[in-house]
Amino acid sequence: MNRSVSVALVGIGGYGESYVKALLDSPADDNFRVVGMVDPMAQRCRRLDEIVGRRHIKVHPDLESLYDASPQIDLVMMATPIHLHAPHTCLALARGSSVLCEKPAGATVEDATRMLEAESRSVGGFAAIGYQWSFSRAIQALKRDVLTGEFGAPGRLKTIACFPRSVQYFQRNDWAGRVRTDDGTPVFDSPVNNATAHYLHNMLYLLGPTRETSATPLSVQAELYRANEIENYDTAAVRVIVEGGAELLFYTTHAVPIAMGPVLCYEFERAKIYYEAETAGGFVARFNDGTVRRYGDPNVDRPVKIWQAIDAVRTGAPLACRVKAAVPHALCVAAAQRSTPVETFPADLITTQGLSGQPMKCVTGLASALVQCYDQGILPAEHQGLAWAIGGKRIELAGDEPSARPAASRLAAVGDGNGNGGGNGHATAAPTAVTTA
Repeated sequence: MNRSVSVALVGIGGYGESYVKALLDSPADDNFRVVGMVDPMAQRCRRLDEIVGRRHIKVHPDLESLYDASPQIDLVMMATPIHLHAPHTCLALARGSSVLCEKPAGATVEDATRMLEAESRSVGGFAAIGYQWSFSRAIQALKRDVLTGEFGAPGRLKTIACFPRSVQYFQRNDWAGRVRTDDGTPVFDSPVNNATAHYLHNMLYLLGPTRETSATPLSVQAELYRANEIENYDTAAVRVIVEGGAELLFYTTHAVPIAMGPVLCYEFERAKIYYEAETAGGFVARFNDGTVRRYGDPNVDRPVKIWQAIDAVRTGAPLACRVKAAVPHALCVAAAQRSTPVETFPADLITTQGLSGQPMKCVTGLASALVQCYDQGILPAEHQGLAWAIGGKRIELAGDEPSARPAASRLAAVGDGNGNGGGNGHATAAPTAVTTA
């Protein structure tokens, strides 16, 4: 089928501006047409005058207004807060649209499950999750070689990503760093579920048994910490054991003064795969026999998820990362919160430094400690020299099928790290208001 795809964008400020740029700056063709945008705080979009004045694209305050004006929309793109991913996606699917929703799949496993169910009820629609690495040529080529056994069996995959964030980052909206919003809706914002979620998901995705699936987590052990005055954590170390026995190690923090990574090493039976963001060398596989194979950098074609979603509407082409492929990440996030309370770093280690003119909380020696743990393949509590480290318990997920309701029912009641349940009772409605992610 060769036709112009009608597209709408929900969320045009913040990260949504990357979608605005891709859609407005794409070469003129007949592949798609933007029929509307949604944002109750549209004035925060730097290209609003162009959208409304020169492009004559109507910006609506909510999804209902969008659908009143354009009842038939082929594809809705969601760049909205985490806790709105599920209700907005479910509403769009129910109205006959396909969806490209930003990562993660939702705030809870229950969110992801509701999205799966809504997708299964839709007539020909799909719900894709915007983990852009999964859509990239580099990761697709790498996964093909994983699937065909080029590297042999996976052993240990590890990633470290240190992304400094100022105090203002946690004050930019009413849900940053929160466990729940003011009305009780789960959000579980954290580096693992937001800024660096891509890199945990990528390890799961590469080990998935098919192009459209991710590996099933069998157990999760986590350590969660905070330097900032927030409800949830800004620092994490997570160990995941997946089906087949491979070990995934993920280290991430917002509480360091200098950015680092992602840096990763994926160890397989016959090769090791490396990526270092600072070298711009992309993914490189170094085989035990000395052979080197280069796959490129997945960051060079970040908007490709948009074009692939549009093409999928038009042609029915399969997509690499739909909701099912994102559910294992949601399972890991939920289990990590069950593994341990969120611990506050000792006050004498927390300093205030500057980041782009804004104050930020940093933890003395944290970057070095996480690098040492990454190098040794251990969690901080397993390090002999980190007095502040407190180990988490191992959460067993054996028998939890990522796409099944039992997984959601067991894990949706995740605790917030302070002994409080995390049920999704406040998130069953489908609100149409949207704020920018």
